[in-house]
Amino acid sequence: MSPVTHFWTRITFRLGEGYLRASRVIGGLFVVSGLLGIFLLYSDPTLRIGAPQHYDALIAFVVIDFLLGGLELLTPRSLLLRASAIWSVVRILLMVGDVFLGPMYQFTYAQFADYLFNPMSSVPADVGNPAGIPAIPIDLILLIDLAVLIIALRQKHSASLT
Repeated sequence: MSPVTHFWTRITFRLGEGYLRASRVIGGLFVVSGLLGIFLLYSDPTLRIGAPQHYDALIAFVVIDFLLGGLELLTPRSLLLRASAIWSVVRILLMVGDVFLGPMYQFTYAQFADYLFNPMSSVPADVGNPAGIPAIPIDLILLIDLAVLIIALRQKHSASLT
C-alpha cells in the first residue's frame, strides 16, 4: 500500500466518509471564493484607487481562502471544519458590516448596500466600475460562505448523532 493510500485510508477511517466529502466540498468552495476574490481585485478599479485598505484586506481574504481550501482538500481535520465555519461567519459579518462605511465614501447606507450587493445597481457604473462589479462577485462569495457554514454545521450535527 502506498503512503498516500495509507494516509487517505487512515483519514477516512478516523473521520468517516461523510466528513471527508464535506471537507472536499468546503475546500473546493474556498478555492472558488479565492478565484472570485482575484477577479474582484482585477475588475474593481474603484476598490484599488478609492479604498486601498479594503483592497489589501481582500488580498488577505484571498490568501486565507486558498490556505483553508488547500488544507481542507489535502489534510482534512475536524479542527479545520470549525476554522472554516468561523472564517465564513467572520467574513459574512465583515461584508455586511461594510455597509456602515458608506458615509466614509459619500454614500448613504442604502446607496452603499446597493453598490455592494445589487448586481443591477447603476451606482457602480457611476463611480467607474463595469456593470455588476463589485456586486456579482461579492454576492457569490457571500453565498459560498453561507454554503460552507451550512455544510460545516450539518457535518457537525451528523457527527454528533453517531
